[in-house]
Amino acid sequence: MSPGAMTFRAFIVLLAASFFLGGVAGCSREAPAPGPLVQKMAPKPGPAAPPKPGAAEEKKPAPAQAPVYDPTGRRDPFVSFIKTETERSKAGHTALPPLQRYELGELKFVGVIWEKRGARALVEDAEGKGYSVLVGTRIGRAGGVVTRITDKEITVKEEFPGARGKTVSRESVLQLTTAGGNQ
Repeated sequence: MSPGAMTFRAFIVLLAASFFLGGVAGCSREAPAPGPLVQKMAPKPGPAAPPKPGAAEEKKPAPAQAPVYDPTGRRDPFVSFIKTETERSKAGHTALPPLQRYELGELKFVGVIWEKRGARALVEDAEGKGYSVLVGTRIGRAGGVVTRITDKEITVKEEFPGARGKTVSRESVLQLTTAGGNQ
């Protein structure tokens, strides 16, 4: 063998010995191999178990409450207030009985029927429809009540809210209309 081949062999043996010694020495000092990368799945949240009595409770900050809008007593800004008033008055108008849909001036007193129980008045509206009225019947838009019926007139008592919350009473009289339209 040539002197170059010997040095080359010595170099290889030295290199192999250093790898062997480094591997043996390094294995004893190395940390164990890492575990598998697959982790256990988290358990599904189930019903919360009640806290055990006597267990130290951790103070958790209260969750921030989102503000809640309460529309009670407030007008909807997207609806016209004029339209709302008109619809409200129409809805209230159709729900009333026929005699309460007219003003007292629009009704005509056309006759009286006398019975054992008392008098019954005949009232006619602007369209010519007739209605019978007894004492205590509500009549007119203001919620008037018939208080007296005689041969020639009907007395109606109406109450209105007045100044400072007092109620104001007013008596109106419907006169008997004869065949010629005269009272």
